[in-house]
Amino acid sequence: MSGPTSTPFTSAYMPEALAQGAAEFGWEAKKGRARQRNGSKVTGLGIGQGYHNAGRSGMDGIVRLMPDGRLAVHSGVGNLGTYSYASTSRAAAEVLKIPWDRTDVIAGRTDNHLPMTSAQDGSNSIFTNTRTNFGAAQDLLAKMKEIAAMDLGGAAEDYDIENERVFQIADSSVGMTYAQVAQRGMELGGKFTGQAEVPEEMSEFSKLSVSRLAGSALMGLFKDSRHNNNPPGFVVTFTEIELDLETGKFEILELVSIAECGTVVHPQGLANQLRGGAVWGIGLSALERHLYDPQNGMPASTGYWQSKVPTILDTPLQITTGWVDLPDPENPVGARGIGEPAMGGVSAALNGAIADALGGHLFNAAPVTTDMIINHLAGTSESAKPLAQNNFRG
Repeated sequence: MSGPTSTPFTSAYMPEALAQGAAEFGWEAKKGRARQRNGSKVTGLGIGQGYHNAGRSGMDGIVRLMPDGRLAVHSGVGNLGTYSYASTSRAAAEVLKIPWDRTDVIAGRTDNHLPMTSAQDGSNSIFTNTRTNFGAAQDLLAKMKEIAAMDLGGAAEDYDIENERVFQIADSSVGMTYAQVAQRGMELGGKFTGQAEVPEEMSEFSKLSVSRLAGSALMGLFKDSRHNNNPPGFVVTFTEIELDLETGKFEILELVSIAECGTVVHPQGLANQLRGGAVWGIGLSALERHLYDPQNGMPASTGYWQSKVPTILDTPLQITTGWVDLPDPENPVGARGIGEPAMGGVSAALNGAIADALGGHLFNAAPVTTDMIINHLAGTSESAKPLAQNNFRG
C-alpha cells in the first residue's frame, strides 16, 4: 500500500491476473476497436483494478473432538449468503483428515459458546478464520498424538493420523480411533478439555466460551498472532461497451473479471462473488445516484425508482470470471478475500470504457448517468442543476 502508513503486501500476483484477463478478453484483437463509430454508436474499452484489504489476524479458534469421534468447529463468522462460516471451517477438517460429513459447524448464536472471530465484512473472512481454525486444529492434533503416546508408548512425533485413527508410524496396527482418543482426553481432563492451560492471550469472550465448554470434549484452542503485512484482494476487469451518442445510453457487450485472491477454496462461491460484485459495480458506475436538496439536506432520491439498481437488462449476457490461484504465504491454506474488489474492478473498467467512448473525457464522478453524458455531448455545464448529487468525485 502507498502513503504514509505503507504496509507491504503479503503477496501480489497482478501481472499474472492482467495477462490472464487480457487473454480471456482478447485484448490484442479488440484494442483497435476503441472509439470506432457505427452510426450514432461508438465503442469504448476499459480496464479496471479493484483492491481491498483482505484479511485480519489476532482472532481465536475453538475446535472439539467429541466422544463419538465427530469434529465440532466453533465459528463466530456470520453468514451474508456466502457461507464463509462453513468454508473457513474446512481448514480444521483438513488438518485432522476428517470427512466433511463428520464435521459440525457450531455457529449463529453466542450461547453456542463461540470464539472471538472476525465479522463477515471487508473481504476478510477467508484469510482471518482459516488461520484460527487451522491453528486450533493443529493444537487438537498435537493433543491427540500426546494422548496416544501416553497410552501406547513412544513420543508424540512417532504418531500420524489417517481414516479417523491416530497410529504409530512404525506399526499402523498400534493406534486409537478418534472416538477413543476423545474419550481418553475427557478422562484426563485439564489442558485436554479446556479446564487448564487456556492460552492467556485469548480474548475474555473466548475464555468465557472455553469455560462453558470445559470438560465436554477433547479441545483444541488457538490465539492467532498478529501478522505485520497487508493481505490484499485484487480483481482486474476488462470491458467493452457500445455508447449511443444520441441517447447517452450504453450497452455492455463483454465483461471479464479475474480474481487475484491467493488459493481458491470454493470455485463456485468465488465465481458467484465475482458476478455479484460485477452487478454492484455496474450500479456504482452508471445507475445508483443519490440526490439531495441542498437547501434543507433532505434526500430527493427516496426509492429504487429514483436511484435505480441494476437489473438483468442492465448487465451483459455473459459475465466471464476467472482467477490466478497462487497461494499467499501468510495463510495456511494460501487464501485471501475477494468481496469488495469484485465491485471496484468492474466500476473502474466501466468508467474507463465510458471515458474512452467519449474521446477520453473524465467526469471524475460516479455514477455517470445518461443525463450527464447527454449534457457533456451538448456542451451543457453540470453545474446547472437544482439538486446536489451525493457521489464519489475525484
